[in-house]
Amino acid sequence: MKKFSIEILPKQKDKIPNINKDYFNDVYVTHIPGSPTKDLIETSSEVLNNNLNPVPHIPARSIESEKNLNELLFKLNDIGVKDFLLIGGSSKEVLGPFSSTSEIIKSGILSSYNFDNIRIAGHPEGNPDDDDTKNTLFEKIKLLNNNYKITIVTQFSLSSSITNNWIEETRNRIHNEIQNVEIVIGVAGPSKISTLIKYAKVCGVNASTNFLKKQGMDITKLIKHSPDKTLSELKNFDGIHFFPFGGINELNSWVLNYMKGN
Repeated sequence: MKKFSIEILPKQKDKIPNINKDYFNDVYVTHIPGSPTKDLIETSSEVLNNNLNPVPHIPARSIESEKNLNELLFKLNDIGVKDFLLIGGSSKEVLGPFSSTSEIIKSGILSSYNFDNIRIAGHPEGNPDDDDTKNTLFEKIKLLNNNYKITIVTQFSLSSSITNNWIEETRNRIHNEIQNVEIVIGVAGPSKISTLIKYAKVCGVNASTNFLKKQGMDITKLIKHSPDKTLSELKNFDGIHFFPFGGINELNSWVLNYMKGN
């Protein structure tokens, strides 16, 4: 099985040595609105120092100028980063010239740097910041095609059926238009159910919560969330990306037990 990926905050930099390299390789480094880009660079460097592959988030709306974007990309390339995740960002305010990831791609700035893989976000349950998220996704793929390896990394969902339908629809459209695009599915790691619901609301994945309730499952009565059932039901994906809402150590323990049984 292909190794999993995991998402961390810069403030979790000291936890990077705890990530189990037997099962994880890519470490996504999130950007917190208002935080300096040096946090991304320093955390990515620490990921490399631990023989893991850093995938820093590049948040379009938080980039204050083309100069700032160039400086960030140069410094990431300089320390050995080869991959990044291009996102709009959680900031609603546009701080500079880029209101979307498509605008960064169209600027041509990326071509000045040596990145192998550009990753873009997918949203099985829709994107609260984009009413036309499916067409936006394919616009970005077309803009990047022939220049980079492309990986779609999705927001987590609590419904495998919603996600599987999205995978099938996305693959059918990719197959008809563009080849060699990987799909990595976001999955919520083990956590308290109250923590999961909090993140679901923040990330705009309420549709899956409603779906579970329609199936007669009141998730507020559950004590703990585990990814086992989700992973057993997902189909036709290229990789799994974990959001460690319950913490890195808890996710490590869960993965170890999961792999023993598979």
